[in-house]
Amino acid sequence: MNAMTSALELLAREGVSYQLYTYPTENGPVAALDVAAYFGYAPKRLYKTLVTSDHKGGYYVFCLPAEMRMDLKKAASVVGAKNLQMLKPEIFEELTGYTHGGCSPFGLRTELPIYVDQEAQNWETIYVSGGKVGYLVEVQPSTLETLVNAQFAAFTK
Repeated sequence: MNAMTSALELLAREGVSYQLYTYPTENGPVAALDVAAYFGYAPKRLYKTLVTSDHKGGYYVFCLPAEMRMDLKKAASVVGAKNLQMLKPEIFEELTGYTHGGCSPFGLRTELPIYVDQEAQNWETIYVSGGKVGYLVEVQPSTLETLVNAQFAAFTK
């Protein structure tokens, strides 16, 4: 039986329909593109979760396709910040409740603003982390909007 994560607990508690997929973590895929290749998914449907901070102590979560890179200037514009940087590793786990590589937009320890690349709306379902390295959940993009108040925006390059 798979261990429950905060993400899976939230999805189950809210009665959200999702499919859990697991992949090997020892000698298995590491980067989001590798995970997409492992399952044979289009990299445009597998979303990685990145956490940023601004110079005023604000934190923001961004979900974007595995094959894309975040444009920090566009992302800063989306959240109304002067600039953004990737979250420092020493703060990451305390703030999110997740380890690097296993961060899910669902079940974050701290409620944070979440932004999802607008291209997600082109898919019936997308894949995001299930809250642990080796866990992937398939959900409807609208689930992010309704369950964690995610907003769709353009912030990739």
